[in-house]
Amino acid sequence: MPSTTVLMTIAIYVISFAVGFLAYYLTSNLSSTAKRKNVELMISYLINLVLFIWVAKVVMQLPLFLSDPIAVLAYPSNAQAFYLALLLLAIQMNYQVKKHGLQIQNLLVNYIPVLVIASFTYQFMDIVWRDNPLAWGNFVLMMFLLLLFLLVRERMQDHILLISLIISWLSGKLILSYLLPFTTIFGYMIHPLFLITVSIISLLILLLQRERVSS
Repeated sequence: MPSTTVLMTIAIYVISFAVGFLAYYLTSNLSSTAKRKNVELMISYLINLVLFIWVAKVVMQLPLFLSDPIAVLAYPSNAQAFYLALLLLAIQMNYQVKKHGLQIQNLLVNYIPVLVIASFTYQFMDIVWRDNPLAWGNFVLMMFLLLLFLLVRERMQDHILLISLIISWLSGKLILSYLLPFTTIFGYMIHPLFLITVSIISLLILLLQRERVSS
């Protein structure tokens, strides 16, 4: 049933990110106060993304939602809603950068391991719980990125580490999009052009913020 599918999907998301945040809290070298502050900030953006996904889903199917809300809410969101939600989140973060001095690089340095571990856990549960053979490619990619992060995080400057991870992630996802019928991000089927666009924008933001800090 649609409701069962939604509940299962939500459970997998909650467990995946709970593992990601727990791993970050246990392995970070920051003080307890700094870690708690970072976790609260990351969770707030994650909650905002979830809310934006629901808003995007309603907006994109507004006529159907007005006539039959359950028909919209009972089914998982599609990739278009995910794209729109990310755009809304990017607008919010841009506002935070200009008005409150949000440091994107610092946010990504803390969030990258959470996202990688959460995605690794998600793919593992997709294989074990849903018996999805197509999840193996993303599972191996996330395992590689996690090992890369753990091996080089103390040897590289933050911006170089982030650039290396973004390029590695993009390369891996593009290879998977060629080898598999489709590639996904947390269950959303993603077009390769979107992967390239997001990666280029992320790299440009990191480089521009780096120049701004250096000048």
